[in-house]
Amino acid sequence: MNNLLSKMPQKCWAYTALSIWAALCFILLHKTSYGIDERAAQALLLIWSIADNVVSPIVTLGFPDFRAVFLAPVGFLWTGEVLPAKVATIIVMAIATWAVHAWRLHKGESESSLLATGLLLISPSILLQIDTISVAAFLLFSFALGTWADHIYRGSPKVFGGMYFSQLFLCFVTITLHPIGIAYPLALLWTWYKAPLDKKQQIYYFCGIGAVAFMALSLTLGWGHLVWLVNPVKSLSSLLLGVPLDDEFGLFRWLAGISILVVLLLVIWKNALTLWADLLGRTLLIGLAIGIFVGDDIFGITALTVCLYWGLPSLLNLSTHPQGGFWRQRGFVLILTVFLATICMFSNKLRYQTLQSNDLSPRDSLIKVLAEDSGLFSIDDPSRATSVKKPIRVASQWPALTMLACRCDALPLPPPYAKDSEELYTMLNGINFLIFDPHDLDNASLARNLATMEAGRTETIILQKGGVIVQVKTPLAAPMPKQIAPSKS
Repeated sequence: MNNLLSKMPQKCWAYTALSIWAALCFILLHKTSYGIDERAAQALLLIWSIADNVVSPIVTLGFPDFRAVFLAPVGFLWTGEVLPAKVATIIVMAIATWAVHAWRLHKGESESSLLATGLLLISPSILLQIDTISVAAFLLFSFALGTWADHIYRGSPKVFGGMYFSQLFLCFVTITLHPIGIAYPLALLWTWYKAPLDKKQQIYYFCGIGAVAFMALSLTLGWGHLVWLVNPVKSLSSLLLGVPLDDEFGLFRWLAGISILVVLLLVIWKNALTLWADLLGRTLLIGLAIGIFVGDDIFGITALTVCLYWGLPSLLNLSTHPQGGFWRQRGFVLILTVFLATICMFSNKLRYQTLQSNDLSPRDSLIKVLAEDSGLFSIDDPSRATSVKKPIRVASQWPALTMLACRCDALPLPPPYAKDSEELYTMLNGINFLIFDPHDLDNASLARNLATMEAGRTETIILQKGGVIVQVKTPLAAPMPKQIAPSKS
């Protein structure tokens, strides 16, 4: 038996480990359509509309990011199903970590990259990104793939070959995914500025990356769905502790987030030259500089990747003393790894318990009320003699998620430049319900105009922590005046 196990190739062990991780990750996923990212819902709905040749108001939400390309196969094969898209995200994340591990192994970091990959995969934040079909897996996949594409191209350069257009395509993909995605084309530009193979190819790359970046930025229109200047400490704390459903941020989370931030700064300070000399490291470093202005979970995943893949080698080098005792022979690294893994697994256990109790975030709980209480949210069709319920039309702060969960027509909220409640009521023509968060600053004008609207035009149906559902009353048509017959002269 020992001989058989020793003869098994290392790749088979890696495939087995990733398969076990994928199975455990699948257990920790929500099996419903709630909780996924708004832009991911938009991409899925667009794919399903094309697959079933169905006219959908999803096209009014603008150009989707390039998650649609990754999710297109499962979208066409399993139309209307969200779970296959989550499984596809698991596969993309597994390939991404494999590619990053292989790159660090190529750079001579075999032991540290193995530990870093294991800790990265069990991070609660990674599992959350997979469950919400967020951009983290696709962005990390594109970064790693782009690094290998540049390496292959430089090994056998071919002008206007497959690797050249692959890198341009990845530049386009990363920019549409997230602002941190700009880091890859910037890092690639720096590479060709400092180490060009020849002047002609340098010009080709400069022109190609510039044109692709301009087209991608024109399509994204500034990533309007993002919330900028979020506290980055929150996203860093979720790397180990996960994201709380009630959005509470206590002292323990502050300490965890600040500790990770200090570790990140130390890793960058100790490995700045090493990071900048490597294309993948340079991409992540530029991504951190851009992501600090966003501060979301994607910034946290980027920080975690830098801390693990460049911080662990520094610790291993400091702890390697053959003549020392336990603490000087990597004992500290062992205890730290077990400590971090235990915290991550405990957070994942809490996530599993939350999954079993069917707890949802305040936003998803509000959408669930609209989706499942069909008796409350339905409109009688007055044009028919019998009582027939007609489909509802909803204006939502989260139109793609609402459309996905409710299977109804959903449109974005009316623009905030309505002068008064009368103009707002005119804009709401054809809308049956509004669902939004009145505490959101972007919805301040909408909430004020609804509050001052004439009685009988709107009615608050549901008020929860996650937001409010307001019904728009359709005015009854005035009776037609009787026609008076002309008198005969």
